[in-house]
Amino acid sequence: MNAEFTHSPDEPLDEVDVALLADLARIADEIDPVPAGLVDRSLFAITLAGLEAEVMELEYVQAPAMSVRGDAPPVEARTITFTSESVTVMISLSPADGGLVRIDGWAAPATALRVELHRPGSVSEASSDDDGRFAFDAVERGPASLVVRRADGSGGAVSTPVIEL
Repeated sequence: MNAEFTHSPDEPLDEVDVALLADLARIADEIDPVPAGLVDRSLFAITLAGLEAEVMELEYVQAPAMSVRGDAPPVEARTITFTSESVTVMISLSPADGGLVRIDGWAAPATALRVELHRPGSVSEASSDDDGRFAFDAVERGPASLVVRRADGSGGAVSTPVIEL
């Protein structure tokens, strides 16, 4: 049987195309499903990327090799440092009551700052003291990012990458 195909890539999808794509989606979902929470984390990261802010670099996080899609539980970092040209922020994570986490932070150079904790669907604020110290007492675990601004409003905002609390 010698069939000649005249379907052009510029033509709209037909029933056969739609059925083939549905089969491919089903197979991909069975073999390599999307990790739980990936869509929410991605949308959160995209929202943060929309901020016109200098983004800090993550200086140190302890994470296991091959941790992208394994069955092994993730290693929890207790102290994380973020650096940028204008500010360095170090945070320490510690357990709080009810499965929550406490965030203690220090910024250098030391000055009064407004620190925003961005989480999917919410923003919490804290102020640092003149030594650059700030804290968030009881925060739910999950994706989060910090945005740091000078308390006097001068300068721009600096944002950390999204981390998992």
